[in-house]
Amino acid sequence: MKRIAAGLLIVWHLFASIARSGWQISWRILRGPHDFAPGFVDYRFQPMQPWATTVLACLICLTPGTTAVDVDAVAGRIRLHMLDTGNGADEAALQEIRHLFEVAVRVLFAQEEMS
Repeated sequence: MKRIAAGLLIVWHLFASIARSGWQISWRILRGPHDFAPGFVDYRFQPMQPWATTVLACLICLTPGTTAVDVDAVAGRIRLHMLDTGNGADEAALQEIRHLFEVAVRVLFAQEEMS
């Protein structure tokens, strides 16, 4: 039952993140100036099953503004290109990924219990 709940939670958070991120990026592009600070960051996580890591990377890629460019499941690292890394936006995005997706992916793939 926890795995079903985790799957539903992932879908809910994914659609909410797509809508919110899409709106935020569109708003910044339309209003200008374009003060984005694009860059690469490493998202570190405790190693998990390869399928779980792939699903996590796909979820990250589906949200506007982030793209996974390298995945290392053994080392527990996903290299991300982010549209904006300035003013702590990168750390906020990494915390959001951890909070919204990583925990639920771990539960979905029976890596840990959902709290």
